[in-house]
Amino acid sequence: MADEPTFKMSQDYELIPPKKRRAYPILVEEWNYLKEKIRKIRDNANFYQTIGSVLLGVAGSALVTALTLDLPKPEGSNATPLPILIAWFAFVTALICGGLALYFGKAQRDVQTSSAKEVIEHMELIEKRYEGTET
Repeated sequence: MADEPTFKMSQDYELIPPKKRRAYPILVEEWNYLKEKIRKIRDNANFYQTIGSVLLGVAGSALVTALTLDLPKPEGSNATPLPILIAWFAFVTALICGGLALYFGKAQRDVQTSSAKEVIEHMELIEKRYEGTET
């Protein structure tokens, strides 16, 4: 084993000190609070917006059907044919439900936006503590 060649490698590293920058000391409790708030922020697809859009599409289709469907009226009767009444009913129902779904979708989006704003407001509060110490 003594006759096996040995290799010695060395590498010189030059450590570069970090540049002096400003930093905010923050309490661990505040840092954990911010992390928890950020974890709770969800940017899920808005189910109500999707359903509202689909229902408004159904309402539009039903409106076109109600306006363009030409069925002969029974002789001696002045009543509107049943398929046209069904089309008008589908239009009104889908329009109301679609409008309500879009309204609730907007409310859900506002709640998601406000939770992100809360985190930013708390971070700005931390910044305000150190505003007077600028150099």
